Amino acid sequence: MADENIFEAKDESQIILPEDENPLRNEIKTAPLTKLNFSGTAFLLEKNHAKTRFFTTADMVSDAEGLIHSGFVFMGANYAALLAINEEFCVSIGARINFFGPLKLGDVVEFDAQARFEESRKREVKVIGYVKEIKIFEGVFQLVTLEEHIFVARQKNIQKEAAIRQKKEREEAQAKNNG
Repeated sequence: MADENIFEAKDESQIILPEDENPLRNEIKTAPLTKLNFSGTAFLLEKNHAKTRFFTTADMVSDAEGLIHSGFVFMGANYAALLAINEEFCVSIGARINFFGPLKLGDVVEFDAQARFEESRKREVKVIGYVKEIKIFEGVFQLVTLEEHIFVARQKNIQKEAAIRQKKEREEAQAKNNG
């Protein structure tokens, strides 16, 4: 069952209940609306460590031979990296990755993600992906943990920069009038 693709059910007897699909869902704080059929499911969730299972599906196929587009593999690895940190407001800001082999429809990848630099807001997570014990992916993701949602933080930063710019413009105008 571990390598069975739960997203390719053939009949109603194969319907997977949410608790079977993602048994750790109540422990996951990060990216709650992520579509599991594109990112994989967690089967191990510990502090600074996560393991996920990524099932390739027909929606990921990029050619007639069943080649899986590498962007989906990246998404699965990135999700594993996020889970290793498992904080509500965590976003990816960079990655250095290597693909060591192609995936085909029906392959199941197990991603193992190990986070480092726990004391810092900027974290690094090493992710390795295996298909049947063969390494097909390795990457290091840079993630940052924020105190609030990135869009809220961004808006506050824009407002702060605008206030600084306006103050500078007023000072320049005042200096011009006085000088």
